[in-house]
Amino acid sequence: MNLLLLITVSAFANEPQALTYKDALEAALARNPALVGARLDVDAADGAFMAAKGIFDPTVNASSTANQFTSESTREFGEVLTEFKSLDWRAGIDQLLPTGTTLGVDWSTTRTRFKYELRDTGFVVESEEPLFESRMVARLTQSILEGHRLASNLEGVRQASRARDTADANRKAMRQQTLADAASAYWNTRTQRRLAEIAHSAVETAKEEQRVVHAKVELGTLAPVERARVDAAVVQAQREQLTAEDTARNTEDNLLLLIGEAPGTAITLTTEPSEPRSVDLNIDVVEAAALENNAELLVSRVREESTDMARSDAKHRRLPQLDLNASYALIGYEPTIDGATDELFGGELPEWSLGGSLSMPLLGRSDRGQYLQRSAEAAKARSERMNMERQIRSSVRMQVRAVEAAFLQVNLAVANLTFAEQTLAAERALREAGRVIQKDLLESMATVDDALTQVEQARGDYQLALIELERLKGTL
Repeated sequence: MNLLLLITVSAFANEPQALTYKDALEAALARNPALVGARLDVDAADGAFMAAKGIFDPTVNASSTANQFTSESTREFGEVLTEFKSLDWRAGIDQLLPTGTTLGVDWSTTRTRFKYELRDTGFVVESEEPLFESRMVARLTQSILEGHRLASNLEGVRQASRARDTADANRKAMRQQTLADAASAYWNTRTQRRLAEIAHSAVETAKEEQRVVHAKVELGTLAPVERARVDAAVVQAQREQLTAEDTARNTEDNLLLLIGEAPGTAITLTTEPSEPRSVDLNIDVVEAAALENNAELLVSRVREESTDMARSDAKHRRLPQLDLNASYALIGYEPTIDGATDELFGGELPEWSLGGSLSMPLLGRSDRGQYLQRSAEAAKARSERMNMERQIRSSVRMQVRAVEAAFLQVNLAVANLTFAEQTLAAERALREAGRVIQKDLLESMATVDDALTQVEQARGDYQLALIELERLKGTL
């Protein structure tokens, strides 16, 4: 029973797996390592973008400190021993705004007790009850020159956003390339398998011809030299079969690698290519679609935009750093915490300050150097984008012509096969009538095999030409 189960499992394990064209593309999108890595790059860029925006999140802070000290000093009335105790607790919130404004509000309350003792007289002064000081301070700092520009303050966020756009554009480009690679591998595998089948049929045909020739030589109706010729034809057909089968296995392993399957997995390709048909491609329309959707060009445009915005930011940062600083505080100082709070909100002890600060490097070489660097990078990115647009225009036009030529090649290959088959049929009839030599017949057989091969290769080339055109258009 166990043996029967093992045999059954092994049979199912060795059974070829049916693979449609659609399944191959979906498997490549799900398992291709390069595309998986591109998706993870987008996730990482999302995290970096979130982190960059976090600089504008409000920050809450809180602290508490207990302090006690005993000191000794000499004054005009003798030695003084001082004991001081305090308990401080504070809380605050800070906010950085994209306008270059820093806002903050702090609240603090301090509880203090003290004791003074004159060593020479023994006179003691001590607070009977603790004293409370409450303080609420509002702070504002505004950057006037360099930091007033909203785009400049958001540069870190915009850099993270552009990095995310770049990662997403790279993912789209990788997706198009993955689809193109998987599609090409699928049709290449089918074509090479078909060529291997043709080579196998050619071997069988050559062996049958070998049997017939050997029989005719034995009967004396053919010269012995024909035996050597047909034997050589069989050997040549077998060599071509080995080459075709090896090529088919290599293309199949490449397909398995692209769809995330183990090399050597048995598969059956169940989708047949569509019949080639005449296509009337408007080059201008195809070119416009490629310029709009091509993923590689999208990456180039994002890079150009990023470098141009970085250039603008570097230009702005050449300005000096001039800040306005302002604060306003309300204070309460009473024997009870409630009393200190009431006095604070009563506004009896206000405190304010207003000032400014200026910071500017004397030579400014760092900022000027950054601007020159970013300007060169922006110019380079613009040149690369323009060059890529020209390349895509040229590639699209070439590929449109390649598709049209591939369609004509299929028709010509089919016509050539028809003529070769007709010629072979006629020469077989002539041989039976003794009006053609065996050498000519063998050449006609080889011509048919070659014509079959050309038909399959032409059909495969037509499919690959369409795939490359769709990849250039970004519409796979």
